[in-house]
Amino acid sequence: MTIEAIKPYVGDIGSMLTITQTDETKSYAQPALKNLGSAVLVVLREVISPASFRNAESEITDIDVNGRRHVRAVANKFKFGERARGLQVLRFFNAGGAAAQNKTTFYKGEKPSDKYDLNTLVFGDSANTAANKVLSVKAAAQYSDAVSIQDYADVVDTTFHNRASEDGSLWDAQRKENSSNLFERHFVKPGALLLQTIAFNGKVAPMEAVEHLLLSIGLAGAYGGATSIYGVNVRNHLVGFYAGHLERDLASPYVAIDQVRQTDTDTMNLAAVREALQASYRAAWPVEISGETLVSLQQDLITRLEAEDPALREAYRKTATQVGQYFDAWFEGIG
Repeated sequence: MTIEAIKPYVGDIGSMLTITQTDETKSYAQPALKNLGSAVLVVLREVISPASFRNAESEITDIDVNGRRHVRAVANKFKFGERARGLQVLRFFNAGGAAAQNKTTFYKGEKPSDKYDLNTLVFGDSANTAANKVLSVKAAAQYSDAVSIQDYADVVDTTFHNRASEDGSLWDAQRKENSSNLFERHFVKPGALLLQTIAFNGKVAPMEAVEHLLLSIGLAGAYGGATSIYGVNVRNHLVGFYAGHLERDLASPYVAIDQVRQTDTDTMNLAAVREALQASYRAAWPVEISGETLVSLQQDLITRLEAEDPALREAYRKTATQVGQYFDAWFEGIG
C-alpha cells in the first residue's frame, strides 16, 4: 500500500480554505472546517549516544506508567529540532524559511506569505503584526510525548563532572580556595527506545505537509538540550502510518507501551519492539502504510534532496505558492 492510501484522511492542498458569506456583498476566508479523518505517524527514537531530556532539575524527566517509571521527553524536545530542519529544507529549495524559528514578526507592508510557509502549516506559529494583531496558526502535526519503552532505571545513568582549572587542579588561585564546580550529569544511555506519535486530525494537512514532515524527521538528528551540542544522538525509525475516520487511544504512546509491556517482547530488541507495535496499531486502524514503505519514500526524498533534484525543488516552490495564497487569503487585510 502506498502513502496515497492516507490521502482521504489528511486533506487536500486545493481545498484548505472555506469562503463564508456574511451577507449579499461581504465574505471572508477561513481554514476549511474540520472533517472526519485521523492519520498517525508512529516513530521509534533510538538513542545512539548519550542524550539528555530534562528541565531545570539535573535528573532526566520521567513519568509513571501503570507503576513503572519511564523516561519522558516532552514533545518539543523533538519537535524543535525537526521544525528547525524543516526551515532549512525550505531555504535549500528557496521555498520559504524567511524567518528564524520562534522569531517571526510581520512589519508594515508585509503579507502573511512573506513569512508563513509550509513549515508554518506543519509545525504551527504565532506572530505579531505592525497593526498589533496576532496571527496564530495551530500546528497540523500534533506531537505526543516521547516515552521510553524500557524502565527508567534500565536506560538512565549518571556521570561525575568537575570544572578543573587549567593546571588540572580544583584550586582557584584568585579566591585562594578549592573550586566547588562539582556536579553529576544524568543521561539516557545508548540503546534506549522512545516511542512518539505524530497525529494529523480533522483533515487539516495536505499530502505535501506529510511528505515535508518525513523529510524534516530525517534519518537521525541531535535532540535534547545539553547533549544536542555534541552532534547526532538519536536514530529515527518509522514504525508505520495508520489512518481511519476516527481517532484511537493507541495514538497515545502511554497506551501503546502498556500493550507492549503486557507481552513477552524483549524491550531492548529494536526489531521485536517494532514488530509488537506494528501488530497493535495494525489491529486498531483500517489503513496501514508499513514502516518499510515509509522508509523507502523517506529515503527517496533524501536522495533527491542530496542530488538537488530540479523536480523536487519545483514541487516545493509550487507548494510554497499555494500555501502562501492560503495564508494571504486567511489573514487578508492585516495592515
